Amino acid sequence: MLFVILIAGLTFQLAQALAERNYSRKQEEFVSNITHEMKSPLAAIKLHAQTLQQADLPGGERQRSVGFVLQQVRRMETLVDNVLESSRLAARKKRLTLEPVPLADWCRTYFEEMRGELDGRGLTLTTDVSTSAVVLASPDALQRILTNLLENAARFSMRGGEIRCRVVDASNLVHIEVEDDGIGIPQTELKKVFDRFYQIGSEISGRRGGTGLGLSIVWGLARELKGQVQAFSNEGRPGTRFVVTLPAHAGGGS
Repeated sequence: MLFVILIAGLTFQLAQALAERNYSRKQEEFVSNITHEMKSPLAAIKLHAQTLQQADLPGGERQRSVGFVLQQVRRMETLVDNVLESSRLAARKKRLTLEPVPLADWCRTYFEEMRGELDGRGLTLTTDVSTSAVVLASPDALQRILTNLLENAARFSMRGGEIRCRVVDASNLVHIEVEDDGIGIPQTELKKVFDRFYQIGSEISGRRGGTGLGLSIVWGLARELKGQVQAFSNEGRPGTRFVVTLPAHAGGGS
């Protein structure tokens, strides 16, 4: 009996040590990845700032450079916001202040803003907003959820690809779906994609990038809004579909 207890204790300690080592490795990869992610917009900002220093720069070229600088600043703001939000969710502090949000109006405005950004990356965004629901949420949380899902879809899609978003009612629930035609996720990886720092291996994706925080933030925020998120692989064809399910607020909608 003592031998069995000893073996069990050693096995548990070994498992803990391996888990801690694995988490430490993921943190190191995260630092490397976020440094890589920040270098790109910083280099672009520097280049266009140098362009703006030219005294004889034509007005149209100046405007394009200003627009590009602002785009890259927004990209960096998103990176910083994701790090802060991930830390807040991990610490389970400072809960969100929720309010009734009419989802159809909010989604139409948001999708219109994102359509231009994705178009600039060579991707088409098609939407179907068929909801009359009001959800108890924060507009910032909804934006963060959808932006991270769209960014994930864009990251693994080829230029010329399409990203499809549907917002539909289902009894007292609302489904927010984001689907792409990208490389897809193996069935064995589907349950891992919402882990903090998790990234699909380069041997699968064939590309590097991302911080490993986006989908974990989606999962954490969906839980705070009393909902859930699931990932599905498209059977027989490339692509992935993410479905966020939120409860409809009793005070409005159907």
